[in-house]
Amino acid sequence: MIEREPVGVPGLDELIQGGLPKGSTCLVSGSPGTGKSIFCLQFLYHGAKEYGQRVMYISFEQPVRDLYEQASLMGMDFESLEKNGLARFIFFDITQRRLPKGETYHSMIRKEIESFKPERFVLDSLSPLADFPISVNELAEYGLLDELDKVMGGPLSENIMIRMQVHKLILMLKEFNMTSIVTSQTPRDSPMFSSDGVSEFLSDAVITLHYLGMAGSKRTLRIEKMRNTKHYDDFVSMDITSRGIVVSKPEENLTQSKLF
Repeated sequence: MIEREPVGVPGLDELIQGGLPKGSTCLVSGSPGTGKSIFCLQFLYHGAKEYGQRVMYISFEQPVRDLYEQASLMGMDFESLEKNGLARFIFFDITQRRLPKGETYHSMIRKEIESFKPERFVLDSLSPLADFPISVNELAEYGLLDELDKVMGGPLSENIMIRMQVHKLILMLKEFNMTSIVTSQTPRDSPMFSSDGVSEFLSDAVITLHYLGMAGSKRTLRIEKMRNTKHYDDFVSMDITSRGIVVSKPEENLTQSKLF
């Protein structure tokens, strides 16, 4: 029997056999405004409030104060959880590229995880790693440059460096006894599930969020894959309410889903 972590998004857990597989890494992707950060906040808040779990949110995009305010509008008081030692929020401004000597974002994230030992973890988002790719010097700090030199016949491309950084980061998350969500921003109607093109293959699950942004249009969610889980495999309607994301009950029966 696979142990599961209920996500805490009303209407979703029953579509994925009760929750995410414990210890798995899930990619949540979508265009701007689809609710990725809200999804992550609900996941962490549910774990801390309902199960007393330690939760960690590392942001590359929004300062901690902005996340606190966004969460409080939906009834989630992370400041109190942090004071009680159940939550830790960290913002890394990736645009500054000012890291302590000998450090990388990979090593800094590892240290935060090892120190706090979260049971639920969010990295929001992977997209800045693609928008502000690492330099060759940073790649050397990751210990990847020598490996790549052995297999690459020419100069390292920006795309290769992005993929290698994301690859190492996701594999690192899997080392720890925690259930993780990573997010990625994608253009509207993009056939890709991430901006880096690799995280969807490394993640154990992929959930995409959609919103056309037109009057009368609906928000939808789709579970693209989830390993070792019988899940609903079509689009389902969702809303962003004053209490967060709510997923509507699908019209079709869950027995029509596929087992991945």
